[in-house]
Amino acid sequence: MKTAILILTEHQTPENRGRMAHALNLAGDAKRAGLDLRVIFAGKSVEWLPQFLDPNREEAHPFVKHYGHRFDDIRDHVITCNFCNIRFKTMDAVQGHVPVHGEGSAHMDQTWLLTEGWNVITI
Repeated sequence: MKTAILILTEHQTPENRGRMAHALNLAGDAKRAGLDLRVIFAGKSVEWLPQFLDPNREEAHPFVKHYGHRFDDIRDHVITCNFCNIRFKTMDAVQGHVPVHGEGSAHMDQTWLLTEGWNVITI
Protein backbone atom coordinates (compact mmCIF):
# COMPACT_ATOMS: atom_id res chain seq x y z
CA MET A 1 0.00 0.00 0.00
CA LYS A 2 1.32 3.45 -0.94
CA THR A 3 0.96 5.90 1.93
CA ALA A 4 2.02 9.54 1.99
CA ILE A 5 1.98 11.52 5.21
CA LEU A 6 1.76 15.21 4.38
CA ILE A 7 3.00 17.18 7.38
CA LEU A 8 1.96 20.85 7.56
CA THR A 9 2.14 21.41 11.31
CA GLU A 10 4.12 24.26 12.84
CA HIS A 11 6.39 23.81 15.84
CA GLN A 12 5.74 26.67 18.24
CA THR A 13 3.03 25.22 20.51
CA PRO A 14 2.56 22.06 22.58
CA GLU A 15 -0.41 21.15 20.35
CA ASN A 16 1.79 21.32 17.26
CA ARG A 17 4.49 19.25 18.93
CA GLY A 18 1.78 16.70 19.69
CA ARG A 19 0.78 16.63 16.02
CA MET A 20 4.39 16.07 15.02
CA ALA A 21 4.72 13.26 17.56
CA HIS A 22 1.70 11.57 16.00
CA ALA A 23 3.06 12.10 12.47
CA LEU A 24 6.44 10.56 13.37
CA ASN A 25 4.80 7.67 15.21
CA LEU A 26 2.48 6.97 12.28
CA ALA A 27 5.37 7.13 9.81
CA GLY A 28 7.43 4.72 11.89
CA ASP A 29 4.51 2.31 12.19
CA ALA A 30 3.89 2.49 8.44
CA LYS A 31 7.55 1.78 7.72
CA ARG A 32 7.60 -1.21 10.07
CA ALA A 33 4.41 -2.50 8.41
CA GLY A 34 6.26 -2.48 5.09
CA LEU A 35 4.15 0.19 3.41
CA ASP A 36 5.54 2.16 0.48
CA LEU A 37 5.99 5.39 2.43
CA ARG A 38 6.66 9.06 1.72
CA VAL A 39 6.75 11.67 4.48
CA ILE A 40 6.33 15.13 3.00
CA PHE A 41 7.31 18.26 4.92
CA ALA A 42 5.56 21.31 3.43
CA GLY A 43 4.32 24.68 4.62
CA LYS A 44 5.59 25.75 8.05
CA SER A 45 6.52 22.16 8.89
CA VAL A 46 9.79 22.65 7.00
CA GLU A 47 10.98 24.61 10.06
CA TRP A 48 11.23 21.26 11.87
CA LEU A 49 13.80 19.90 9.42
CA PRO A 50 16.88 21.92 10.49
CA GLN A 51 16.20 20.86 14.07
CA PHE A 52 15.81 17.16 13.23
CA LEU A 53 18.81 17.21 10.87
CA ASP A 54 21.11 18.95 13.36
CA PRO A 55 23.81 16.48 14.50
CA ASN A 56 24.02 18.40 17.81
CA ARG A 57 20.43 17.72 18.84
CA GLU A 58 21.43 17.34 22.48
CA GLU A 59 21.26 21.13 22.76
CA ALA A 60 17.92 21.35 20.96
CA HIS A 61 14.42 21.72 22.33
CA PRO A 62 13.51 18.73 24.56
CA PHE A 63 10.93 17.56 22.00
CA VAL A 64 13.58 17.36 19.28
CA LYS A 65 15.95 15.48 21.60
CA HIS A 66 13.21 13.02 22.51
CA TYR A 67 11.74 12.48 19.02
CA GLY A 68 14.84 12.97 16.87
CA HIS A 69 15.49 9.23 16.69
CA ARG A 70 11.98 8.72 15.31
CA PHE A 71 12.78 11.16 12.52
CA ASP A 72 16.06 9.31 11.89
CA ASP A 73 14.11 6.06 11.50
CA ILE A 74 12.00 7.47 8.64
CA ARG A 75 14.52 9.91 7.15
CA ASP A 76 15.00 7.80 3.99
CA HIS A 77 11.30 8.35 3.24
CA VAL A 78 11.28 12.14 3.76
CA ILE A 79 10.89 14.66 0.94
CA THR A 80 10.25 18.37 1.20
CA CYS A 81 8.92 21.31 -0.79
CA ASN A 82 11.33 23.63 -2.59
CA PHE A 83 9.19 26.78 -2.29
CA CYS A 84 8.39 26.22 1.38
CA ASN A 85 12.08 25.82 2.26
CA ILE A 86 12.89 29.01 0.36
CA ARG A 87 9.98 30.89 1.96
CA PHE A 88 10.81 29.84 5.53
CA LYS A 89 14.58 30.16 5.04
CA THR A 90 15.46 26.53 5.78
CA MET A 91 16.98 25.56 2.42
CA ASP A 92 20.62 25.81 3.53
CA ALA A 93 20.03 23.37 6.39
CA VAL A 94 17.91 20.98 4.31
CA GLN A 95 19.48 20.82 0.85
CA GLY A 96 21.72 17.80 0.47
CA HIS A 97 20.17 16.06 3.47
CA VAL A 98 16.67 15.24 2.24
CA PRO A 99 15.28 15.40 -1.31
CA VAL A 100 13.83 18.81 -2.20
CA HIS A 101 11.06 18.72 -4.82
CA GLY A 102 10.00 21.67 -6.98
CA GLU A 103 11.57 23.66 -9.78
CA GLY A 104 12.96 27.17 -9.44
CA SER A 105 10.81 29.01 -6.96
CA ALA A 106 7.76 26.73 -7.34
CA HIS A 107 5.99 24.52 -4.84
CA MET A 108 6.52 20.82 -5.33
CA ASP A 109 3.91 19.24 -7.60
CA GLN A 110 1.82 16.86 -5.50
CA THR A 111 -0.49 15.57 -8.23
CA TRP A 112 1.67 12.45 -8.50
CA LEU A 113 0.18 11.38 -5.18
CA LEU A 114 -3.24 11.24 -6.82
CA THR A 115 -2.26 9.92 -10.24
CA GLU A 116 -0.16 7.13 -8.73
CA GLY A 117 -2.85 6.09 -6.23
CA TRP A 118 -1.22 7.14 -2.98
CA ASN A 119 -3.28 7.24 0.20
CA VAL A 120 -2.65 10.72 1.63
CA ILE A 121 -2.84 11.51 5.32
CA THR A 122 -2.51 15.17 6.25
CA ILE A 123 -1.30 16.22 9.69
